[in-house]
Amino acid sequence: MGLKILLAASLLICIVTAQLSGPVGPTTSLSAKQNTICNVLDYGGTIGSADIGPAISNAFTNCVLKHSGSTLYVPAGNYNMQTWVTLNGGTQWAFRLDGLITRAATTGGNMIAIQNANDFEFYSANSAGGIQGLGYQCRNAGPRLIRMVTSTNWSLHDLILVDSPEFHLVIQQGSNGEVYNMAIRGANLGGSDGVDVWGSNYWIHDVEVTNRDECVTVKSPSNNILVERIWCNQSGGSAIGSLSDGTAIQDVLYRDIYTNGGNQAFMIKSNMGSGYVRNVLFQNFISRGTAYGLNVNQYWSSQTPGSGAGVQLSNITFQDWDGNVADGVQRPPIQFICADGAPCFDMVLNNVNMWSQTNEAVVKCESAYGTGLSCLRGGSSYTSYAVVTQSATKPPGYTTPTTMSGDLASGFATNSPIPTPTIPTSFFPGLPQISPLAKDM
Repeated sequence: MGLKILLAASLLICIVTAQLSGPVGPTTSLSAKQNTICNVLDYGGTIGSADIGPAISNAFTNCVLKHSGSTLYVPAGNYNMQTWVTLNGGTQWAFRLDGLITRAATTGGNMIAIQNANDFEFYSANSAGGIQGLGYQCRNAGPRLIRMVTSTNWSLHDLILVDSPEFHLVIQQGSNGEVYNMAIRGANLGGSDGVDVWGSNYWIHDVEVTNRDECVTVKSPSNNILVERIWCNQSGGSAIGSLSDGTAIQDVLYRDIYTNGGNQAFMIKSNMGSGYVRNVLFQNFISRGTAYGLNVNQYWSSQTPGSGAGVQLSNITFQDWDGNVADGVQRPPIQFICADGAPCFDMVLNNVNMWSQTNEAVVKCESAYGTGLSCLRGGSSYTSYAVVTQSATKPPGYTTPTTMSGDLASGFATNSPIPTPTIPTSFFPGLPQISPLAKDM
């Protein structure tokens, strides 16, 4: 939807510099990419095709790459796909996917990979196009759905991704991208990541994710990442990680994040390793009935340990949180389990009101320094200390978290089809989407 940039003043908090570093999205308008329409039906494809992959590849090679200012077009209708495509290169072009593509092979890799694109837009004009992965047929043994690789000045929006055998959307390196107005439905198990992103200057907003793994997660290396108005609806929850050797993450802002059920409100996860995560703000979180709440765990047992003494966490602020966990004694609503070899410091909690549905809770800290939580230590000499577990009382500012009308009571089964949803128009209680759906424009 063209260039977008957020003013620094709109970030409200100056104690960290987490913000976009410049414009994101395509550098020319969508209309500038419609000089030539490269319709897959003109390049060997048919509605109801058993394999639309070759037609997509042919339209890209023989039309898009030969005509700057073009659109690769998959009309509304149902298509199967057995041949995965990597669309490499191209400047000032769009991929308009109005149809629904269904996975029909078990080959690994990525069903659609966009690589080295510049001034690019991937979208559905009817806000109903997307990919049905039928992951229940080959769980954790098939392709990812979409992968954006080392691309610059791009957007991806108004797409529906359902039941990937592996991850749904992977953003690998690159810069100046925007992802918005998406619905992602995965199964209730690990390995079903919603959005994984690493790179520079990315804005991800207005996305709903259902799964039991990553909701919208920042990985290393990353800088200047803004994630907002995210609905983790029976999802594993959003995170930073997993982190290991050579981690480099800074200037990240998550705000207006709503989590209904699932693993955690938010998690920073690592196991030993090296490098840093710094200058991060987590603002305005609401969560209900998660297993963990605010969870920093630098001894995460599901990860193979790195070779370093620990990833250094510093200058991380949590502001305006309201939420509850299912059982606050079994799993604390707040814990900071930091690396003994690299104690975390400048952990700041401001108006963080996390509690338990059982009305009993504890908090835990290890090698963690900061303010706003009883078990965090003060001072400027950051030495390791053993786990401290303290009984917690209900925060005075805690209120029962609000709900959204589309909240799911449970996740989707792993052994049966997941229905294709529609894209919602709100992703956080009381806030509208930032950009209207394409079908309404």
